[in-house]
Amino acid sequence: MNPAQMAAVQHLDSPCLVLAGAGSGKTRVITHKIARLLQPGDGADLAPSQIGAITFTNKAAAEMRERVKALIGPKAAGKLLVCTFHSLGVRLLREDGEALGLKPKFSILDSDDVTSILRDAGATTDAKLARSWQWQISLWKNMGISSGHALSDAGSDDEILAAKVMKLYEERLLAYQAVDFDDLIGLPLKLLAEHEHVRLKWQRQLRHVLVDEYQDTNATQYELLKMLVGPEGIFTAVGDD
Repeated sequence: MNPAQMAAVQHLDSPCLVLAGAGSGKTRVITHKIARLLQPGDGADLAPSQIGAITFTNKAAAEMRERVKALIGPKAAGKLLVCTFHSLGVRLLREDGEALGLKPKFSILDSDDVTSILRDAGATTDAKLARSWQWQISLWKNMGISSGHALSDAGSDDEILAAKVMKLYEERLLAYQAVDFDDLIGLPLKLLAEHEHVRLKWQRQLRHVLVDEYQDTNATQYELLKMLVGPEGIFTAVGDD
C-alpha cells in the first residue's frame, strides 16, 4: 500500500473518510483495514462478527469477501458481515422486523409483482399508469418520504393520486407480509429509528462499519448508516468525490 492507503488502514479510533478516484485501490483499503481491525492488543481487537462491510452490488460484495478471505482466512471471513445495503436490510428485517408487524418469512416482490399490486390498489388495468406510480413511489421511498408526507406535499393532481395509491399499496404489502426492493432500505431505517432496543442491539453488534462506493448512497441509505453506527460510532467510508 502507498502512504495514504496505509494512513487510512491505521486510522482506528474515529470515523474515517477516504476519497480517491476509480482504480486507485479504495477497496484494498477496506479489505486491509478489516484485517487491521482484527489484530489483537493494539486498540481495535474486534471479533469478525463485530465488523460490517457494505457495498452496492452482489458482485462487489462477493469479490470483497474473497479478497478478505485471502487476508484473514476462511474461518474468520465466514463470520464477517459483507453485503449490500439491501441484503443488510433483509437481515435486519428477518431478525427484528416483527417490531414492524413483519413475520420472519416475509416475501420480497419483484418489479412485475409490484406493478400488479399497484394496478389493483389504483383500480386500473393501465399498466403504463401503474408503472408511473411505481416510479414515483420508488422515488419517494428513496427520499425517505412516506405516503402521508407525499400527500401533504403533493403539487399536482397526479401526485395526489400517486400518494393515495401509495397508501393503499403500503396497506396491501403489510397484509400480504411482503416488501418491495425499496422497502429493504426504508423499513430497516424505520425499524432502527422507532425501536430503541433494536437500534442498540445492532450498534453493539456492529462495532465498525465500512462502506465502499460511498458516493452512491442515497438519502435513506445515509440515514440508515447513521442509525447503524450511532452518535459515537466508528466507521470508514470510501468513495470517489
